Amino acid sequence: MLKNVALLCWITTAVCYGDLAEKPHPRLWMSETTEMAVRDKIENDPLAKQLHQAALVEADRIINVRTSRYDIPDGRRLLGESRHALKIIIHTAWAWRLTGEEKYRLRTIKELEAACSLVDWNPSHFLDTAEMATAVAIGYDWLYPTLTAKQKEMCQQAIIQKALVPAKIRFDRDEWWTSARNNWAQVCGSGIGIAAAAIAGDNEKLSNELFPQCVALVERCKRFYEPDGMYPEGPGYWQYGTNYHVMLIAACNELRYKMETPASLGKSGDSMMHLTSPTLLPFNFADGKARAATPSPAQSWIASHYKKSAQASDLRNRLSKALSSKMETSRTAPLTVLWLPDAPNENENLATYAFFNGEQSAAIFRSKWSSDASWFAIKGGTPEGGHGHMDVGSFCYDAHGVRWIHDLGGDDYNMPGYFSDQRFSYYRLQNRSHNTLEIGGKLQDAASEPCPIVATTSGETSASAKFDLTHAYADSAKAVTRTAEFDKSSGTARITDAITAPSGDVVWRAFTRATCDIAGNSVTLTQDGKSITLTRLSKTGIWSIEQASPPKDIENPNVGYRVITLTVPKQNRTSIDVEIRP
Repeated sequence: MLKNVALLCWITTAVCYGDLAEKPHPRLWMSETTEMAVRDKIENDPLAKQLHQAALVEADRIINVRTSRYDIPDGRRLLGESRHALKIIIHTAWAWRLTGEEKYRLRTIKELEAACSLVDWNPSHFLDTAEMATAVAIGYDWLYPTLTAKQKEMCQQAIIQKALVPAKIRFDRDEWWTSARNNWAQVCGSGIGIAAAAIAGDNEKLSNELFPQCVALVERCKRFYEPDGMYPEGPGYWQYGTNYHVMLIAACNELRYKMETPASLGKSGDSMMHLTSPTLLPFNFADGKARAATPSPAQSWIASHYKKSAQASDLRNRLSKALSSKMETSRTAPLTVLWLPDAPNENENLATYAFFNGEQSAAIFRSKWSSDASWFAIKGGTPEGGHGHMDVGSFCYDAHGVRWIHDLGGDDYNMPGYFSDQRFSYYRLQNRSHNTLEIGGKLQDAASEPCPIVATTSGETSASAKFDLTHAYADSAKAVTRTAEFDKSSGTARITDAITAPSGDVVWRAFTRATCDIAGNSVTLTQDGKSITLTRLSKTGIWSIEQASPPKDIENPNVGYRVITLTVPKQNRTSIDVEIRP
């Protein structure tokens, strides 16, 4: 019976994939029919036209840029070269398809030749292989009608020998990323799936085997977004993993190949909207970086596919700002034009607060949707995970167009044991370097169960979220909660901590780049001619200002950062109450 079921599944997959192999080129995302719709969008949507023009400007710049080469500067990663090739190929191939200018087609071919001639695509760090495979697949597919037989063979063989064969080896031996643990599964699964789809029909056996495996792997990654869309590795890695996840879903949709599109993926677009502050900086928890970024193609696709008018409104506004400020664009930026959502018919009344449960629970508040608004984001969650930090209970705060309370972000990935046994020996990954608590001089539990939101309130002028942080402080206290309250009318945030039976004194920290002046119960922060005030409302505690200096010379020195510290003596029931007022 089981053999019959397995045979039926194999036949069904083979038939579906056989249909895929019959699809004409170009078949990845932009068939000839879709291309006509894109031309119409560019003609009739002013924002699409601006984004397309920006892509053409980048394509013109790229024409004279060097080709990719076998350069592994850190001794481990070819990733920079893979991304270099991907940006060149997708921009120049896009420009050729929509202008017909030969200079773009020739530059795409030049990059294909360079990528295919590399000795390998560095399969020991498989992200490099997946991104290079994506690049060559796009160039091969989008230029397919114009390629010579020799050029087609060059691309096919490079994809097979340098991507599909190494991928099969890793699937067969259950390489760690094939178990859907983090963004690697999305990038590697999607990159290889896209490459297999591009050459389907040219190496039927290997492509036929790998494509459904890749789809199944990426489908399992839906758990990253459950239940409310908060990605466990933070907004920076949401951009990376989700962009590839969406690229595979969108490819399958264009090819009429069934792939699950979970509702929680649509919710993740909401999370990204709220996680981006009025200063356009993200709440960069985990290994993320606090840098303004142009919205990714994934955000366009999600807003369009799920018909999310609030996301569409915010996305289009942020894209317009990115264009006017000439922000750096994604290496796959042309796909933003392809998937750009239509402008909503009416101005969307966007929510000023949002709560997200999941592996990394979070609450985000803002006074309004403008560049000078106050914004407060806080998380629970767990340090566990590939890019996790001991940042349970940590927060960021913006007001007056300034980020006042910062997350330092990750450190050098090449430091010894960064992703293994030495991870939490590094300052930037400890709770001592985050806007949270240190109890009794101890670190948070690195393997803590996720700390959830246990209560919320919301009204016209205020909202709040209460986090149970007990799991993260299992060795430090009997119970720990942190409640965040936000007043929409004033932009004031209030953080109330309740610690039962702490093992020692409690240290409350906040990291800033501002000048700090202590006066009694308050600390005034001044930056760029503006100021905010932190006030201790609870009875006990001493403020101090320290340098954010790590203990090891190899670590980031955190130049320019200061630590606002409130030290509270141990009591059986310790309460800390701090107000942040803009």
